[in-house]
Amino acid sequence: MELVLWHSSISKPGIVLIDTGELISALNKLKNLIEFWIERLSKAGSLTTDTEEQRLRKAVLIFLAVIYTIAGVVWGFGYLLLGLPVSGSIPLSYSIISAVSLLYFFITKHYKFFCRSQLTLILILPFILQWSLGGLTASGAVVLWSILAPIGALMFAGTTRSIPWFIAYVLLMAVSGLQSGGSSWQQGMLPNTFVAFSFVMNIGGVSAIVFVLLRYFVHARERAMAALDKEHQRVRHSLSLAMEVQQNLLPKANPQIDGLDIAGKSIYCDETGGDYYDFLEVGNPGEGKIGVVVGDVSDHGIPSALLMATARALIRQRCSAFGQIDRVVSDVNRQLAKDVKDSGRFMTLFYTEIERQNNTIRWVNAGHEPAMIYDPATDTFRDLNSGNNLALGVFEDTEFKEAQQEIAPGQIIVMATDGIWEARNPKGEMFSKDRIHKIIRRNATKTANDIQNTVLDSLKRFQKDVKLEDDITLVVIKITS
Repeated sequence: MELVLWHSSISKPGIVLIDTGELISALNKLKNLIEFWIERLSKAGSLTTDTEEQRLRKAVLIFLAVIYTIAGVVWGFGYLLLGLPVSGSIPLSYSIISAVSLLYFFITKHYKFFCRSQLTLILILPFILQWSLGGLTASGAVVLWSILAPIGALMFAGTTRSIPWFIAYVLLMAVSGLQSGGSSWQQGMLPNTFVAFSFVMNIGGVSAIVFVLLRYFVHARERAMAALDKEHQRVRHSLSLAMEVQQNLLPKANPQIDGLDIAGKSIYCDETGGDYYDFLEVGNPGEGKIGVVVGDVSDHGIPSALLMATARALIRQRCSAFGQIDRVVSDVNRQLAKDVKDSGRFMTLFYTEIERQNNTIRWVNAGHEPAMIYDPATDTFRDLNSGNNLALGVFEDTEFKEAQQEIAPGQIIVMATDGIWEARNPKGEMFSKDRIHKIIRRNATKTANDIQNTVLDSLKRFQKDVKLEDDITLVVIKITS
């Protein structure tokens, strides 16, 4: 009796030495050969519309079908040589049917039929072969090959469709148990040495195939996850660049205007968003005149960010030509409506101009939440409403009307998007405009920047750990003199 040692550093007389390095090299060559043929077969059986996962499933099933077909021929002739014609005809019949199924699939690309036919053959024929040989023990546990049918269904057809295959396998096993110990369908039986050999080959073969299948699918999944992670990192990098670009479109600093204290800020719930605010140079230098815009594009994310950038360019280009602000907004709407036609997107906008020389504020509201003005002298809030309330991009021929009123020192104008007062806490309660009113009242003597930071800090405490669901923008304008 010879002893096989799996260690290359031991060498004694009478001991068969197996070099583990050579064994690993041989296994790697086998693995590479299998992957090569699977890659070749994936091209032969796939459609141009197939996903990578679908191509993988088809390739592995074709590979297994080819291996099974060849093995069926070998086992069939083996049984015939042992004088078991009925048992020999079963794997040979399988090989013929399997070959026809493969040929049909290569011609028609009908994967569902191919998958079902192969799984049916794998499920039923081992049971028939076992019964022909006289039972589990007499057949060398050839029925173990049937377990590959539900396992194959799980891998090739999905979790839901694999359940009927497993139920069918269990039922056939029950029937096989009732038949255990029955007589063979032919004269003669397998020699004991061949039965023992069959046990080893069947158990080892099934185990090896299950391991190879699982390993290959796990490896493919790992590769897919790695590719997905790489793509995710690429997208995140692109979004980071987009965020940087969009942040550069927002004002880099608050404007310095005599008699006005102004602060503005936008916070996006995603890397990019559709909220927008801007400070515009209007009129001649030294006139104490400034334009302030707050906008909110429908939805958020990259599409909204692109529309926001378009609107910003249109507004800045149109403002450079001066003119009445209602004409500015109407012209911008006309162009924006052409750009978003049939997309279902739109943008709300509140555009205001403040003139310090005559202490007036003029504004146009295009479907936006009206700005609010707080007068500490009377301790009252008033919304800056106007006649037209349609958003930009809805109708191309919409004509917007401006409104105006006088302003006085100490008054505070707040322009914002609805993401602030509609933000919710863990209880589902909204932040609400009432909370903003209270904060402004308590901090009316502070700077615009302090008021803005107090509102945003209060919102953060109110939300606790709840993530923002919408972009938020807040502009505070305080009349100082």
